Amino acid sequence: MTPDTSSDATTPQVPMVKTCHNCARGKIRCVRSADGGSCQRCQRLGKECVFRQARSKSDGSRRNKRIDILEEKVDRLLARSESATFKRRIDHSQTYSSTSRSEASESPSANEDVIDKGILSVEAANALIDTYKATMMPNLPFVIIPSGLSTEEIRRTRPVVFLTVLTAALYDNMPLQRVLEEQVKVAISDRMVFKGEISFDLLQGLLIYIAWSQYHSRPRRFSQYLHLATSIIVDRRLDRAPGMRSRQTRVGIADNNSNPVCWGQDEQRAVIGCYYFSSSISRILQKLSTFPHTPYIEDCCQSLAASSLSPSDSQLPHIIHLQRLFESIDHLSPQNAPELHCTDAVFEPHFRKMKGELDQFRADSLTAFARNQFITMQFHTAELYLCQITLFDRKTLNDSMFWSSLRVEALSMGLVAARQFFQFYLALPLRAETVFNNTQWVQGGFCLTLAAKLSVAASDSSIDRQVAKLRDALDVSLILQQVILRVQALVTPLVDARGDRDVFYHYENRLKRLQWWYETQMTQIPVQRQPHASQTAMAYNPNTTAGPSPVPAEDLHAQWPSMLPDATIDDLFKEWNSDVGIYFGVS
Repeated sequence: MTPDTSSDATTPQVPMVKTCHNCARGKIRCVRSADGGSCQRCQRLGKECVFRQARSKSDGSRRNKRIDILEEKVDRLLARSESATFKRRIDHSQTYSSTSRSEASESPSANEDVIDKGILSVEAANALIDTYKATMMPNLPFVIIPSGLSTEEIRRTRPVVFLTVLTAALYDNMPLQRVLEEQVKVAISDRMVFKGEISFDLLQGLLIYIAWSQYHSRPRRFSQYLHLATSIIVDRRLDRAPGMRSRQTRVGIADNNSNPVCWGQDEQRAVIGCYYFSSSISRILQKLSTFPHTPYIEDCCQSLAASSLSPSDSQLPHIIHLQRLFESIDHLSPQNAPELHCTDAVFEPHFRKMKGELDQFRADSLTAFARNQFITMQFHTAELYLCQITLFDRKTLNDSMFWSSLRVEALSMGLVAARQFFQFYLALPLRAETVFNNTQWVQGGFCLTLAAKLSVAASDSSIDRQVAKLRDALDVSLILQQVILRVQALVTPLVDARGDRDVFYHYENRLKRLQWWYETQMTQIPVQRQPHASQTAMAYNPNTTAGPSPVPAEDLHAQWPSMLPDATIDDLFKEWNSDVGIYFGVS
């Protein structure tokens, strides 16, 4: 029997691939319909179904085969990419709450803490919590963790507080501390930005986080985190008594009679803490305080002191009273009251009033808290702040008597206050600086810088008899040496993931720059004293002279080296605690 020689045999059919173009891109099984035209999927979706021509095995070179393989890989990658993009579009079209639930279900690690992730062990967390309670919490009386509250209970009921406490207490392991810092940032942003959470746990965690912000990686964001804490207080109306927290707005129609939220004494401490941090940092660094004092803050202090459930509660009225004195002193500055600085006669009554109130605080409160690190450092900083405004902030070039009795008195007061501050500080146990809160570091930087400026000013020969003993008793050179040695003992060779060193390494460098500035100024003093021998120079001797002699205005800078504001030393201080928030010039 002979083979069929029909036209089908003479014109062979071109072989086609088994999967259409659409199914191939979607990586979906392609099933042809009964009529053999298009596949079932393309018919259902109303798409054009195209089957590509199959390549002959014997046709084309090896190069063409490689190209075909690459094209198939590209097709698969494109199909995978389009599938993922389509899925993301579907996900983002969901509501926020369903998205959060979906992400939480798809990512088991979303609710895991640093222990679940294996960053810290339970034993290490227990040790860090105990360290914080014993050594760090006394420097933050605004967030109290009860001694009977176990680590596991803190972890379960206060996850943000738990994380920020661990981060603060890891100051001896800077690389690991920076790892936990990133976890804190994620936790805060996830709760406040993405989930819109406003909880008391978050408020307390923010206060702990900003209290030890000197340990944060640079640039530091002290003020931004403080504003987040303040926003929670404002939104929850915690800055007023519970009975005054009506949620009725001026644009609402229906009355809102829901009971206001209240967290008792913990809430009162948090409100006091927000005020203190905002006021203390803003005064020294000349920034706007965004949390003003109110009578309710005084009520909170008195209520807490009356019950004294925590030993530090009795300190709160004194801390806030002293901070109010600090604000009153700041109100005398040329920036706030320029009319007071035209002459010494106008300014002197205000100086004496504030000095008298500080002396009264010393008699009434400081004696009782003489060993209290928080209040003692705050008090001597307030004294020195009054001297700063009286001596360095005032530009009174029109005064006929530059070395007035008021200025000599303020200089003497500053020398004594600086000596008392550093006597207290240098008597603290070694490594006490590790538990200083951020405000105490700023206070220390301010006091050390001002002590150097006061010592240089007191080296003027015209007032040597009045202030020489006080200047020598202060001995700024020795203080700088001792402070540098203490900070050097805290420096480690460790670096974080970005290669940055610990905060004490940077403090040491700034202290050495301050030391260089001071020693440079002191070596120039003998040269600068030469004009004092002239007839126009001021040579005030209270035993032989009725008053200081007039000094030409052009001689003031030579007469009193660096007494007027000095850009170099001010710039050094701006770097004392690098970028606490935006306060030190780094955005």
